[in-house]
Amino acid sequence: MSGSKLDVVLKDLSIGYNGIPVVSDINVTLPAGKISVILGGSGCGKSTLLKHMLKLHPVLAGEIRIGGKNILELNRHAWACLKLRLGLLFQDGALLGSLPLGDNVALPLKEHTRLDKKTIQDMAVAKLALVGLANYTHLYPNQLSGGMRKRAGLARAMVMDPDILFCDEPTSGLDPINSVELDHLLLELKDRFNITIVVVSHDLASMRAIADHVVMLGDGRVLFDGSMQDLEKTTDPYLRRFLDRIAEERTSPRLKALPLDPSMLKLNCAKYMASYGERE
Repeated sequence: MSGSKLDVVLKDLSIGYNGIPVVSDINVTLPAGKISVILGGSGCGKSTLLKHMLKLHPVLAGEIRIGGKNILELNRHAWACLKLRLGLLFQDGALLGSLPLGDNVALPLKEHTRLDKKTIQDMAVAKLALVGLANYTHLYPNQLSGGMRKRAGLARAMVMDPDILFCDEPTSGLDPINSVELDHLLLELKDRFNITIVVVSHDLASMRAIADHVVMLGDGRVLFDGSMQDLEKTTDPYLRRFLDRIAEERTSPRLKALPLDPSMLKLNCAKYMASYGERE
């Protein structure tokens, strides 16, 4: 069982790169013991926000508080200690191809604890059992399916019994069945370990299945911050288009006005291949 529950508070936060903001004036609380989904379209700043919450990039302004502590003010040792209470599921699993599954999951324990080899092995197998992979410890990542690699990455993220689990696009690249299984796993982990889970996603079905709290980004700002139930009730035009998957008309008026000859849209492959042969 994990320790005390931690929340994540973002106060007057502006994030970006090289002094150029991607998202500004973020004021949200990702509640302890709940699943919060950070939602939005491609390029809205979801993954950028996740990277900043993990201190992988310096913020432009504001505060990031985890369990009441402003992580931007922590010294190197204090931040290293706090990081041991955080787990991260990478988008692609990020398993080391040179190590079998058991060693991949055991790696954080070997790096950050003084546990004996047998205990480390038992803990790694226990976490793999949690995601249904206890019988695959000897296999290498390239011998696993995409869904299995994702679950193995989740086992490794949980092996240190974190208080907060960050997930970057956990259902990305998975078929519907594996996506649903991963959603169920996240719900089970929240209930069983009483942890805070922060998920970055654009998967609407997954969000509806797991989210207690939703933060939606767009247009360089926070468009919504609240419960899943309140989001479903929104009448905001942009949010409704996103939730109902209604595409905007994006064809440029200038492009519509171009007098295109239909024959110009077809490439005469035979002609070009002949020309290529002549050049040879």
